[in-house]
Amino acid sequence: MTDCAAVEAEVAHRLAQGDALSAFDCAAASRRDGIESPRLRYLMVRALAASGDSLGAMHLYEQLDLAATGDVDSLALAGRIWKDKAFDHEGAERAMFLRKAAAAYENAFKRSGADFPAINAASLYAMLGERERAAALAGPIAANGASDNYWDQATLVEALLLLGRGEEALAHAAAAAADAQAAPRAGDRASTCRQIARLAASGAIDTTQAAAIVALLRPPPVGVYCGRMFRAGGEGEARAARAIAEALDTQPLSALIGPLACGADILFAEAALDRGIDLTIVLPFAEDDFIAQSVQSGGEAWVPRYLRCRDGAAMVHFASNARYVSDDCQFILGSHTAMGLAKLRARELETEAIQLAVVDPEFAARSGAEIAGTNADVALWRGRGERTLTIPVGNLDRNLDFPPAPKPPEGTQRGLYAILFADFAGFSKLGEAELPVFAAEVMGGIGRILDDFGDAVLFRNTWGDAVYAVIDNPATASRIALAMQERLDVLPPGLGLEGHKAGMRTGIHFGPIYRGVDPVVGNELWYGTEVTRTARIEPVTLVGQVYCTQPLAAMLALENARDFDCDYVGKVRLAKDYGELALYRLSRRSA
Repeated sequence: MTDCAAVEAEVAHRLAQGDALSAFDCAAASRRDGIESPRLRYLMVRALAASGDSLGAMHLYEQLDLAATGDVDSLALAGRIWKDKAFDHEGAERAMFLRKAAAAYENAFKRSGADFPAINAASLYAMLGERERAAALAGPIAANGASDNYWDQATLVEALLLLGRGEEALAHAAAAAADAQAAPRAGDRASTCRQIARLAASGAIDTTQAAAIVALLRPPPVGVYCGRMFRAGGEGEARAARAIAEALDTQPLSALIGPLACGADILFAEAALDRGIDLTIVLPFAEDDFIAQSVQSGGEAWVPRYLRCRDGAAMVHFASNARYVSDDCQFILGSHTAMGLAKLRARELETEAIQLAVVDPEFAARSGAEIAGTNADVALWRGRGERTLTIPVGNLDRNLDFPPAPKPPEGTQRGLYAILFADFAGFSKLGEAELPVFAAEVMGGIGRILDDFGDAVLFRNTWGDAVYAVIDNPATASRIALAMQERLDVLPPGLGLEGHKAGMRTGIHFGPIYRGVDPVVGNELWYGTEVTRTARIEPVTLVGQVYCTQPLAAMLALENARDFDCDYVGKVRLAKDYGELALYRLSRRSA
């Protein structure tokens, strides 16, 4: 198999697993390395669309000129993107985009004769109320039946539903579900469930039959794990390994997300890899420090097992790349990021996220006053109304050997906060006469927005066209950032920037920050690695947009902040050689 064919197969596999983010990153990285093909370009755009970024996907589709290939998959992909765009809107705007999507799918069908663009066009016409047109496209598909292929079976199910033959559809859905269980097809099943749910919501098919089919085809939950650290070997590890294996064999999962400390974490990861479960690792801080603090502390035997799991995972994320400074906030950020990513992944897969926790009954019985660790993670997850599967394992060898670690000076304050940096693209083009207008209208408007959020804004500073703020929680920071952008959708008159690409660029992040006093000027000072990292996001943000980091997007999901959309942008190289960072485009949820 050639390098290109191997990359295409890997990206397609990740898409079928429902891991759109890693599929997009894999395709983008391969293209940067010189691996190129029409199929890889198609898969890259499809992955971006599957991540929920319909706007970015259409821009990339046009930039790569996929329509010119004439390939049925590429032609139909335009329909997929317009369809997703339609469900970002309501009313007349939704109908307009649905019609564009139907036309794109029908064009792909006429040029190829393939069933899958035909059934998509049929469903879209049914949503638009054009039942006869939908039936004309669905009828031949139902007449031809289906092979054992999952997509053929799912296409037949959809055709039968559109034709009012729900009982037949249910029987074929059972066959499709059996095929999907034989090979993990979480992404494919999620796509089918989303389509059927949309048809039911539009009134195009019977809602009871649709619900029964969705229940059959819905992907298994996404799991996020946590558990006690302990030494390798002995009966304690053996008991824990058996208990985890039994839990994963009893509860099917589409994916598993979590850290990789010695003890329960590594056992979860090993069990996932052995079962072919898609594994994502989230590390809380710099890897060398993590290995020293959380892997070797349980004995050197854990290190090669850690490396095998890290290398076998589909993705490895860092909540922060900062060094360890003996601060529980760093572990909290890591575990909360993992929980939020599990909820984001579950949302993409039209399923639920569940927590799996290895608990020592002796420790679990305590008051739960810890701010970090397994008990705290379980309390937080349950406090959000989510389901936890506890795995009790007692008598674990907790005789851990932690190395010395640097500690901040006595009296240093540190906490988890949202960080916002913004600047105004076009500021350098302003003349002397325009600067007072800019100060009064642009910066003055931003100041009034910050005022509106009162004590939630813990700190603010500005110089020239730049704004820096520390905010008490991610959802409030997101509302402030979007309010700032909306305020400047129309620039105030008198700036002389007509014809220029001008507007705010905003980056927001969530992480640990030091709080103290500036020793030079005596003012309050908020500082740290994560502040510097956020400052490097704003220069690579598109004008008029808000980019947020993965930890912030994860926190919004963990907090059930449903009024935002976080669309994956990809791994972006930050300003001033500050490395790459996974970024999301933040917007208000319109529908």
